[in-house]
Amino acid sequence: MVIIYIVVAFAFCLLLASWFFTQHIDKKIEKSFRPPGQFSNVQQEKIHYTKQGDGPTLILIHGLSGNALNFTALANQLAKHYTVYSIDRPGSGFSTRHRNTSADFNVQSAAILDWMSQLNIHEAFVAGHSMGGAIALRMALDAPDRIKSISLLCPLTVPLTKGPGPLSVLYIPYQGLRSIISSTLAAPLRIFLGKKQVAQIFFPERVPSNFGSESGGALALHSESFYQASCDMVASTESLYKQFEHYDKISCPVGILYGEQDAILSPDAHMSYIAASLPNSMAEVIPNAGHMIINTQPEACFNFINKVNGVNAQSKRS
Repeated sequence: MVIIYIVVAFAFCLLLASWFFTQHIDKKIEKSFRPPGQFSNVQQEKIHYTKQGDGPTLILIHGLSGNALNFTALANQLAKHYTVYSIDRPGSGFSTRHRNTSADFNVQSAAILDWMSQLNIHEAFVAGHSMGGAIALRMALDAPDRIKSISLLCPLTVPLTKGPGPLSVLYIPYQGLRSIISSTLAAPLRIFLGKKQVAQIFFPERVPSNFGSESGGALALHSESFYQASCDMVASTESLYKQFEHYDKISCPVGILYGEQDAILSPDAHMSYIAASLPNSMAEVIPNAGHMIINTQPEACFNFINKVNGVNAQSKRS
């Protein structure tokens, strides 16, 4: 009996210490990152976005556990030809999502479409990375008259048959457990395993030295980011079952670009279903590239997006 008390006391002390450590990390992140853009109130939430450039409207939607800063290098190139909006999805980056608000993709799609209406964006090109690709597909189904094209960059398109590598740890289906883990154990474990996990996500390419700071990678260490990303992960399967059999109804141009050696999402699985559903879609593969092509291959992404959009523009090297 004494041993049980000792174990319980040790577990409690561990969780308490982890909670204090997480609070410390959260405060450091909040001091290091300030919202670089603007906010719009949408459905009792705050949606954060940045705007740059001039030309046709292009909206960039980031992936799981990401944020708008992930697009920094690519957005800078695109802004030479477009009015680029890089948006933090609900619950990601600096955007809010109340804990009683669903993370289903149709809800996220509706929020982004409402945000577009608030900014008087009547129609736009859309590019989505990873889970952002799934949201872009949902938007094309929900508002076909407002989405001019969708460029899918290493996208999630169909229900997963296996976990997405190191991101699988985000699958925590019980809200109470998700809340406890996010506020205690998540930050210490992510800091301890962070470099290895990020390297797996970027494999086979190197992680850019500025990914944590300029590209917002370190924001994923925040406890709220972990919690909301887990909500996204849990919602993804049911959301995809609701939409993937309807892709043949999408009428706008669609392009899908993958890194050949993506270790997070299978290029074959996610590209083949789009090709079967949308025979006129465009598909390309970048040799020797991985999942984070928006960071490692911005020029290839730039040229591909222009091709999908029918824009005759070549990447300009600085």
